[in-house]
Amino acid sequence: MSGRSHEALFWSLFAAGSVLAAVFVPALILVTSVFGPFGLRWFADAFTYDGIRDLLQHAIVRLAIGAVIALIAVHACHRLRHLAVDLHAPLPGGLIALVAYGGAAAVAVLTAVFLALV
Repeated sequence: MSGRSHEALFWSLFAAGSVLAAVFVPALILVTSVFGPFGLRWFADAFTYDGIRDLLQHAIVRLAIGAVIALIAVHACHRLRHLAVDLHAPLPGGLIALVAYGGAAAVAVLTAVFLALV
């Protein structure tokens, strides 16, 4: 009997990150690049320092932003890991995985620390 692989966990995090990236990144680009500069009142006020600070006062908003950033980081690092493997990088597969998922974990921890300090 062989041991179970943890690959399903990483693929599910990758899938969650890809869905969040597909939904939130275009919306974020639209809001920050189109609505704000064209002077739509609510969007222009929301991206001031006071607007961002007021938004981040709610714990649920901080939790949601942290989860979105962490899952998108896992998605990006998973893609980079498989890119390095597909390009036959002259490194052991375990090292590539450690660097990739370690980078995603570092981004998640830094995001949590930043959001806790705000």
